[in-house]
Amino acid sequence: MSAFFFKRIICIVLITISAPSLGGCTFARQSIAILKSTDHFIPHKNDPRVLFEPGAEAYANKIARFLPSAVQQVEEKQYRSFTKPVRVYVCASRASFIQMYGADVRAGVLTKFFLSPRVFEHGDDVARRYLIHELSHLHIRDQIGNYKMNRLPFWFKEGLATYVSDGGGAHTVTEIQAIDAIKSGRYFVPNETGGFIIQNTPSDWGLKHHMFYRQSMMFMSYLATINHTGYRNLLLAMENGERFAPALQRAYDKELVPLWNAFLHNINTG
Repeated sequence: MSAFFFKRIICIVLITISAPSLGGCTFARQSIAILKSTDHFIPHKNDPRVLFEPGAEAYANKIARFLPSAVQQVEEKQYRSFTKPVRVYVCASRASFIQMYGADVRAGVLTKFFLSPRVFEHGDDVARRYLIHELSHLHIRDQIGNYKMNRLPFWFKEGLATYVSDGGGAHTVTEIQAIDAIKSGRYFVPNETGGFIIQNTPSDWGLKHHMFYRQSMMFMSYLATINHTGYRNLLLAMENGERFAPALQRAYDKELVPLWNAFLHNINTG
């Protein structure tokens, strides 16, 4: 077996365990994208953790300015330092990002963390929040690995990242709009596990991504508010690679369903 073929098999396995719920075309594109070299990315002169393609220096200048406080915010709100060096690859164009990441989104992590210029479409503040959102994912993934990361409930990962980033990924939906949706019966239902290949997505509950992220963020905020010590213990347990359901039970002395029902009651009577 050639070294290239072996590398391709390993990369496809990494895609499988790091990018669940992908469509077939996206899976194929990301299987190819993960093999692309990043040798043409240039380390930023002020912060070599930021690497950029030729033509993306203006975007990289902003990310280099945001990154120190963004890393600090994630480490403070997730109660632990990054275990590996942070690297952010800034693409010069939307098309280039699609080539490097394999999907037309604003940011994402396969084996490397790529940012599209699309993160700046709604201004620098939104871009900074997107950066923090993805750093939240990177923070946990680097501590427990792709497999255990995927075993975490999707709503938990996205709710945490949106909560830690003060709404990154949910900027088009306000809390008031999310409350109205919940009161009208349009909300997700949290579960206790993720999935190795398939995970729940917002469309499973008839929600758009930003609505799902906002509602997930609100539930995470609720968990942090009613018992901050329990919330901290839950996050640290997840970062230790523990299973979600028993860690939640231990942290709150309650299972997920009564906690969710209490959240819904709080929304509907508030």
